[in-house]
Amino acid sequence: MLGQTRIRVMTLVRRFGKVKLALAGLAFLALLITPFLLQLKSIEVEIDGQVKSVRTIFSTVGGALEHTRLGIYPEDAVVPSRETRLSQGMVIHVTRSVPVKLSVDGKTYEGRTVAATVGEALKDLSERYQLDLKEVDEVNYPRTDTLPAGTELAVRRSIPVKVQADGKEYDTYMAPRPVAEALAKLNLTLGALDKVSLPLDHILEPNDRVQVVRVVEKIEQIKTEIPYQTVAQPANFPVGLPDKVVKRGANGVQEQTIKLVLEDGKEVDRQVLAQRVALAPVNQVVSRGTQTSISRGGTVVNFKRAYQMRATAYCEPGGRTATGTPVRWGIVAVDPRVIPLGSKVYVEGYGQAEALDVGGAIKGNKIDVYMDSEEAARSWGVRSVIVYVQ
Repeated sequence: MLGQTRIRVMTLVRRFGKVKLALAGLAFLALLITPFLLQLKSIEVEIDGQVKSVRTIFSTVGGALEHTRLGIYPEDAVVPSRETRLSQGMVIHVTRSVPVKLSVDGKTYEGRTVAATVGEALKDLSERYQLDLKEVDEVNYPRTDTLPAGTELAVRRSIPVKVQADGKEYDTYMAPRPVAEALAKLNLTLGALDKVSLPLDHILEPNDRVQVVRVVEKIEQIKTEIPYQTVAQPANFPVGLPDKVVKRGANGVQEQTIKLVLEDGKEVDRQVLAQRVALAPVNQVVSRGTQTSISRGGTVVNFKRAYQMRATAYCEPGGRTATGTPVRWGIVAVDPRVIPLGSKVYVEGYGQAEALDVGGAIKGNKIDVYMDSEEAARSWGVRSVIVYVQ
């Protein structure tokens, strides 16, 4: 009986020692975690349209997000920034980035971006990878399109190109391509006869100039006049005097079928395909003087030609003519371009004379006859005469 009692007492002692040991361990553990529990903060993370509650011991936004199970990527947009120190109850907004591939210059870049549109994504990736992409570079999607996850973007770098067509000049940028494709991109359709300054299969190079010449062929019916001919019949009046119309002439009409070639609206060639006389011309018949001699006062005057002239008279006693001869009856002033100075002439109503003088007002078919007195000159006045040049 006594032995059993000793065993029970020893068992209780051992058990009590283990309890004390366990309590001591718990106390030690409490001492270790208490500082961490004092730093623990509760925050909320707004992501994917939901709000997640998170408890963390980290002191910055970035540190807290990195050690969550929310799958945060370095490219995700975080507000406030990752360097911001946490505070109790802070609300953090996270915008998910999406994966995207970018092909340019024969290389492929894979990354993530928070850009909402293709254009924004290109700007983000260009800066990140130092690609220096330009707004004029060509992309396989419109830059204003939204950017779905997994989008594969392909960029073709553009070069400056000048195109001249239809009176306009297109100073533009586009990726190197055949001339034919470049014109189609600019909505320029070529006609069957149009000319292009570069071959259509030529691959554009920087600062190439492409000129389009519009070529048009037109068939036209053209009417033109056929001038009438003048037929002269000899007549019995002095040679040199104006012809007398016996029968008036009339122009004819010729019809032609013409093929015209126009380049940019300007005629460069024409070809007569057919022609016919629609109305024949009518010759004009005139009487033409053939007389070279006349009889005046029983004297025959031979001459080379006659002129119908406007005759005036002058008187300058003691004066001299343009040829240096003293003025006298039988001297006349003429236009040397019509009657050469020194010519002998016969003036109707005046008689035989010599062309030895000129006058400032005597031009063309005009003559000024010399009179011995002012009274005779005034009496002569102005009259129309026939002058025969011998």
